[in-house]
Amino acid sequence: MLKKILFGLLHSAGYYFRYTSVLHHPSKKVMAGSQLLYFGEEERAFLEQSAASFNYSIDYSLGYRQKEQYLVRLQQAVLLGNSGAVVQEGRVVVESVFDVSRLAKSPAFKTPALLLPRYKKGLYTSILHLPWARNNNYHWFFDCLPRLYFVLQAVQEPIRIIMRRDLPAYQLQTLQFILADYPQAQVVFIGKHEKWEVEEFILPSFLSNAQSGFLPQSVNQWLRHKIWSGYGVQPSGNKRRIYISRANAQTRRVLNESELLPVLAKYGFEVVRAEELSYQQQVQLFFEAEAIVAPHGAGLTNLLFSEQCKVLEFHPANLIKTHYFLLCKGLGFDYTAVVGSVGDKQENYKVDVQQVEKWLEKV
Repeated sequence: MLKKILFGLLHSAGYYFRYTSVLHHPSKKVMAGSQLLYFGEEERAFLEQSAASFNYSIDYSLGYRQKEQYLVRLQQAVLLGNSGAVVQEGRVVVESVFDVSRLAKSPAFKTPALLLPRYKKGLYTSILHLPWARNNNYHWFFDCLPRLYFVLQAVQEPIRIIMRRDLPAYQLQTLQFILADYPQAQVVFIGKHEKWEVEEFILPSFLSNAQSGFLPQSVNQWLRHKIWSGYGVQPSGNKRRIYISRANAQTRRVLNESELLPVLAKYGFEVVRAEELSYQQQVQLFFEAEAIVAPHGAGLTNLLFSEQCKVLEFHPANLIKTHYFLLCKGLGFDYTAVVGSVGDKQENYKVDVQQVEKWLEKV
């Protein structure tokens, strides 16, 4: 009895330290099977280099499996407004927070916070994923929005999508683009300090893997066309060459960018700082790009909206990330990496300008 009272007090404070899984839930409906990706020799060498920089905690050089996609229909599920996690019988459903490692890292499960209970009748779902996607376009477009694909295909009955009122403008806007053709879906807003117990909840699986922008072709084409259409993207006949600068960023800056810029200009590249553009302008810009050079960073998320382009990405030698290599793999884009010097505490580093120019000559 004492343990039950203790758990009740902890749960009323929004603190859940146990988790459960719904992978074998009787209502689980597989929407698409798993998929293996195969890599060439140069691709495997890059993936091995990346794995070594992470002490092999993630090693896609040994093989990459796109997870199966599924929907699980839960009864009397609780959704936490401070994180988007789903709770059943006092335990966090690990598939609602991506995986165990993110569950362990999330401050939403380490910091008690009063969450006021609300009971809601009807059918609900959610793609909230906090704090990861609070204002991060990478996590929004790869961890969140793709989860709606199978929900909207499979569910014809009225369904409410639980989101937060403090969504950044581009997130609310692109969510509306996605839902425009699905009259059965309606967005409802949960407060940061609320938890909703809903009569029925459809839990959609995450489609993405860690450090990967790879999406199944049907999903990435659906997402691309929805965003293109929503923003009114039009072919201009003007193919552009773009360098995405992080000169104003606090981390992952190219320290010898001043040496690099004249070389890029010689090959027709214009310098762009994504933070200076509206999201519609970013999508239109990437749609028109035939070649993109950039240090690793969230700005490369917009590769998702390129019609077709060649990509050169910079990495510090001690932190080589595979997000956009795998995104390009899914889109069929030509991808090359340049690995620079070892990064400092802010992950700033230098790149070999001659190595960059060799790639530019080929382009």
